[in-house]
Amino acid sequence: MRLKGYTPYYKRLISLAAPVVLAQAGQLTTQFADTAMVGNYGGEDAVPLAAVSLGSSLFLLIYLAAMGFAMSITPLVGEHYARNDRRMVGHLFQNGIVYSLIIGVVASIIALLLRPFISVLGMWMSSAGDDVTAVSEMALPYYDLLVWSIMPLMVFLAVKQFLEGIGNTKVAMWITLAGNALNILLNWVFIFGNLGVEAMGAEGAGLATLLSRVVQMAAIIAYFFLSRRLRIYRSFFSPDAVSRLLMRRCVAIGFPISFQMILESAAFILTSILALSFGAAASGAMQVAFSIANIAWMITVAIGSASTIIVSHIYGAKNREELRPTITATFHLGLMWAITMAIVFVVGRSLLANVFTDNAEVIELSANLLLLIAVYQFSDAIQGLSMSMLRGLQDVKIIMPIVICSYLVLNIPIGALLAYHFDMGCYGLAIGLIIGLSSAAILTYRRVRRNIRLFEQGIINK
Repeated sequence: MRLKGYTPYYKRLISLAAPVVLAQAGQLTTQFADTAMVGNYGGEDAVPLAAVSLGSSLFLLIYLAAMGFAMSITPLVGEHYARNDRRMVGHLFQNGIVYSLIIGVVASIIALLLRPFISVLGMWMSSAGDDVTAVSEMALPYYDLLVWSIMPLMVFLAVKQFLEGIGNTKVAMWITLAGNALNILLNWVFIFGNLGVEAMGAEGAGLATLLSRVVQMAAIIAYFFLSRRLRIYRSFFSPDAVSRLLMRRCVAIGFPISFQMILESAAFILTSILALSFGAAASGAMQVAFSIANIAWMITVAIGSASTIIVSHIYGAKNREELRPTITATFHLGLMWAITMAIVFVVGRSLLANVFTDNAEVIELSANLLLLIAVYQFSDAIQGLSMSMLRGLQDVKIIMPIVICSYLVLNIPIGALLAYHFDMGCYGLAIGLIIGLSSAAILTYRRVRRNIRLFEQGIINK
């Protein structure tokens, strides 16, 4: 098919992805705003930025694991929505809410159990010669407030993932944008001490995040009860609809997704944690570089989310002729974006780093790290999009051995070897990420191609 023939597929993907882009921008900009505003609060002092890096790194692992479980709601809802089975969609909605609440409780408990690791990591940092006691003491209250935000966040995600399953990506967009605007305003108040409030620094960033997520939860609950479109699904709610079978289906799809997100995020988080051993400046630089990279990644996530929705509908309707061009169009858009961001990172690396901090050492390290991050944009896009499409096809078990090979066997050991044995420092850690992401890209892309062939032959989803 010529490129012109993919135009309808591009349009459909972009129409679904555009609101997700803004919603993802809202979620990631929360971290971006915390990092940038705390960095500017600290000025030449790198300790506040390192504290946010430490607290957010540990929390992000828990948050992404919980979100991975919640993401199973979308392909299941999408499959039955395409079959026009409204009763099952309603039951999945109800079970998805209960399921997400259970996940939230478990995630909160795990987060509290992991809290002592912040102090342990702070003590480990002492070998770098920085004021690491101050870093860990500043990170703890920030982390605690993030933990309190898990439950409202899970309620929001439950409805968001359901709405995406029925092709509605705009509601979460508007709520997230409003919540993000509130977060930035509250950052200004609590971090810097405006409107008569005492300056709280990093802890203020955590309080702002908590309050903004509570508001997002309240808004999505209000939509849930007021939306006429959701009335048909709410009409199927009943105590008997809460089903162990449906819960198990959610877990069966959600666990491999969560496992993948844990290992992939753990690779980045462990990279940030290992960077602590090279000093607060190196840790801050890694946090700045990853915060910038996350802005590029959110577009890939949005395109992937759109492809999950469309592919799940194709899978449910057994529309065998639409899968290949949809997947091809998805890769076209993802790689075009990867090329664009790689160029931006190379050309504007110093300017981007200056947004976050005035510390000259952090700026220089961040700018150099962005050169390596530009390299992995391509493999990151391919593996991210491939995994999104595998979710739509409910072929998620294969993801687990792929991420074990890519991140546990290749990424982390090679990165540590380069960083410590070959004295490459945080640059060696970043090269390890390039290798791990490239491995994941090759293996997941091959699996997607296999599924296209089997689906067209009617071998899967008979």
